[in-house]
Amino acid sequence: MTARPEPPDLDATDLDAIDLDATDLDATDLDATVDALYTQPLDGFVAARDAAARKVADGGDRLGAERIKRLPKPSVAAWVINHVVRERPDDVAALTAVGDELRAATQDRDRARIKALDHLRRERTEALVGVVRDAGEVDGRPVSAAVLDRLTETLTAAVMDADAGAAVRAGRLSRGLQHAGFGIVDELGEEADLVTLRPDATEAETAKSGATAADAAAADTAEKTAGATAGATEGATEGATAASAEESTEPDSDAAERAVEETSAQVDRLEARRDDASDRLHAADAAVEHAEGETTRLDEEVARLTAERDAAHRALDEARAEADGAHADLTAVEDELDDAEERAAQARRRRRRAARGR
Repeated sequence: MTARPEPPDLDATDLDAIDLDATDLDATDLDATVDALYTQPLDGFVAARDAAARKVADGGDRLGAERIKRLPKPSVAAWVINHVVRERPDDVAALTAVGDELRAATQDRDRARIKALDHLRRERTEALVGVVRDAGEVDGRPVSAAVLDRLTETLTAAVMDADAGAAVRAGRLSRGLQHAGFGIVDELGEEADLVTLRPDATEAETAKSGATAADAAAADTAEKTAGATAGATEGATEGATAASAEESTEPDSDAAERAVEETSAQVDRLEARRDDASDRLHAADAAVEHAEGETTRLDEEVARLTAERDAAHRALDEARAEADGAHADLTAVEDELDDAEERAAQARRRRRRAARGR
């Protein structure tokens, strides 16, 4: 499968440099503009989208501007998934190709092949998720464990469902996907909208042929119309009715779009808060574990030092007792020595007297 060319990296200010004149704008230009929006930093998506819509509208493509204006801001998980798809398109294509083989093996009831392909699916999914996990961030934005889980779920859905695979490879997801067993839902559990912005060739030909048939029918009707005035009146009435219908639905559509953007922004904020709380919890758990380990170490150190202190006290008591005994012995010996010296002195005096008496 051939990877789609990398779209230009644009932001809201770069859009001023795009030539969106009505004479130059075509479906390819519009798709390139849409693709460029999904390469932007997440925080700048809404501003870049609105600027692109204004440029397209100024170029005369009102329908294209509406399509761009209604593009929802991706969730954090979807933004990461789109980034992975654009960074590693060949790996993602190889993964979704496993889904085609799985469906064929399932149809053939080839259990051995199904088992081998499922193992391959897990390996390729984990390889893609592992790259993001090891990096710890995407384009400077930290990736939480919850986003990694959404990435795994979306890649699994891309294998299990062909439409989901095509949507993932397009790199324009606004929400992560889940394979719920009975179909594909988004990360909020709602039915996933897998309709792509770019119509395929069959749809384009059908629309073109339908328009041609409608034109032919209109021409035939015009030829059979009795009077030009009646036809003009009817056309004016239909135009007014269509304009009225457009005016009546447009506010509701705008309100719905605003509601989607507001709720999406709220989801993004809550996801960011949840990720921050999760990170803080992990950090706090690590701090608690470290503190517990340090406390245990210090308790053991205190116990060891206490035992050493008690042993030192016992040694001190024994040494003091020994010193007291030695002091008593010294005092007794000194007393005996004084007595002995006194007796010796007396003996010397008697000897001297005895010597004089001779």
